[in-house]
Amino acid sequence: MLARKETVDEIVSREWNMFQAVNEGGARADCQDDRVTFDGMRRGQFDAWSQEAAESYLGDLEAAEGAGRNLVAEKYIHMMKTTEPAKHGLLSAKVPQPTAAARALAEELSGKLLVQTRELFGNYPYVTGSGRPLYATQDFGGVTSIETYQLGELLTYSERTLGALLRHVETLEGEGVSFAREVLVNSASFYGYKSLDEAEAATKERIDAIGFEFSYGCQACGPCDSCNPASCAGCRA
Repeated sequence: MLARKETVDEIVSREWNMFQAVNEGGARADCQDDRVTFDGMRRGQFDAWSQEAAESYLGDLEAAEGAGRNLVAEKYIHMMKTTEPAKHGLLSAKVPQPTAAARALAEELSGKLLVQTRELFGNYPYVTGSGRPLYATQDFGGVTSIETYQLGELLTYSERTLGALLRHVETLEGEGVSFAREVLVNSASFYGYKSLDEAEAATKERIDAIGFEFSYGCQACGPCDSCNPASCAGCRA
């Protein structure tokens, strides 16, 4: 059994190799040459996982490699269901589809994490507002929402990994801890901030200085018919 750090090291290394093969033969994206940021963001996620879930996902990656699959590429194909439906229709048949049980677990997990992330959007509007929009209904102009990205990734996990991750998220909930917040704390730490409050204040100061407001739509309330236009003028629902 690998130690905690070694498990995460292996996961990130294998994901990086898969990431390098995305769009193979085509133009490379700038982020495919930024190993430092890739490592920081992915470690920010997996450091919040339980060891059980991390070991299970490492097994998923190893099995995928053995079968000639690229889970990172498959994630992007799943995401295309809402961002590029026509292209998704052409590519989805080329990748293994999750079982009904795996899809149900992925959707349950996604729902829980969206609730937690929605709270973060309300508490830390500058930090969260400078990233992706929250809901799939806000996918537009090449911008992919947290919901779409998150579910696309979850659909590449095995039932075993999804089950372990769901148990971990529920255990944290029982302890009054938000898994989504833990991930965001780790990401802020990667950028040198000691806390989310520090990151929020610094982001607000930077945005105020340039006079630019990030708004991808309804952040604090989410897409709904009862959205108050006075407090959420950007709602796209």
